Amino acid sequence: MALFDQHTHNRNSLPGTAIVNLPMQVLSDLQNFDPASGQLYSAGIFPLYQGDWNQAFQNLRSIIQHPQVVALGECGLDKRSKISFLQQQNFFEAQMILAEQNEKALIIHCVRAWSELLQFNRLHPAEQRRVVHGFRGKPELAHQLIEAGFYLSFGPFFNPDSLRLCPPERRLMETDDSKLTLMQVNTLQQDALDIPN
Repeated sequence: MALFDQHTHNRNSLPGTAIVNLPMQVLSDLQNFDPASGQLYSAGIFPLYQGDWNQAFQNLRSIIQHPQVVALGECGLDKRSKISFLQQQNFFEAQMILAEQNEKALIIHCVRAWSELLQFNRLHPAEQRRVVHGFRGKPELAHQLIEAGFYLSFGPFFNPDSLRLCPPERRLMETDDSKLTLMQVNTLQQDALDIPN
């Protein structure tokens, strides 16, 4: 089976092999959106974004209609952010709803806000795939998220025990913003799983 990059910031990825996360400049001005033929994209308000969130959300409502934008995100909750946590929660909830309304997967960035994420997930049950990207947490958290219906996307840095615990049908792979290729990330993960390449 061909490898697929669930979440990358590499805009030069081979079309059809990855979901390329659009930079926030696109949501600040839609004229910056210049989709490559056959490329797949995601767009969402990153919780560390320090621009105009209201404008970004209005632009997101528009760009999510584009057929090459197949996922909403990365969006989420990050307690390290300078943005107020209440604002993050309000916009995350709005993006969860928007993703469901538009039948798009949700790619989630979460740092130190797992209980809030799980609470929002209970409040807004999902029909569409919800993916926790760049998951590095412990097996106990992985189990909790899987039980709640999330998919886990693992990049170059991961907890091997959590990777092994995650069922293959819920386990995704990504390069995120690393310089590694997806094949190199795959090798790291296969070694951790003790699966020969």
